[in-house]
Amino acid sequence: MRLRDLEITLESIERSGEYEVSLEQYPTPSRIASAILFAAQIEHGDITDKTVIDLGCGDGIFALGAALLGAQRVIGIDVQSKALKVSQLNSRLLGTEGTVDWVLGDVSSLQLHCLVDTVVSNPPFGVKKRGADLRFLRKAISIADVTYSIHLAGDKNRIFLEKEVENLGARVTQIETFQFPIGKLFDYHRKHVHMVDVDLYRICSKECEQNG
Repeated sequence: MRLRDLEITLESIERSGEYEVSLEQYPTPSRIASAILFAAQIEHGDITDKTVIDLGCGDGIFALGAALLGAQRVIGIDVQSKALKVSQLNSRLLGTEGTVDWVLGDVSSLQLHCLVDTVVSNPPFGVKKRGADLRFLRKAISIADVTYSIHLAGDKNRIFLEKEVENLGARVTQIETFQFPIGKLFDYHRKHVHMVDVDLYRICSKECEQNG
């Protein structure tokens, strides 16, 4: 599947439409989700024929995109049942039911019997609840060979997160900075679209490095 085809397909999915301020639920645009997944596959081979988990999947855009790019198995986990209903609907519409499983629960409660290949996640930024993004990051590193995770940009935050990753026995192999659009989702939002600078981290575990 070409990048443009993936973007168009993900653009067609249903979005949740209901978001909680406390959870900092900012839906990932199809352009960004498709670009992250496509680059993960083309540059590193981290999607096709792999087991992929989307932590905090929301309406499932990363999980669905991974399935469309040929992931062997995909799991999407989210704490909101309404979001998962939209994910399941999208999976049926795109014909990925045989590849994707949806799990209702907090990311901290996710228990796996073995490591998975890749985690892709757009966690809370940790503005409303300090350290919320670290819960996702710690879980991702503990279960996956490779993690792709979106966090607020900035030198201070970058130094902190790289140190945290190192303390968890993993290594940041790539950081890409880009602008993330946040629509007028909540009453306190004044702008129709607010652009936020974010960093996409690619994080490799010890197992990943040992395997080359």
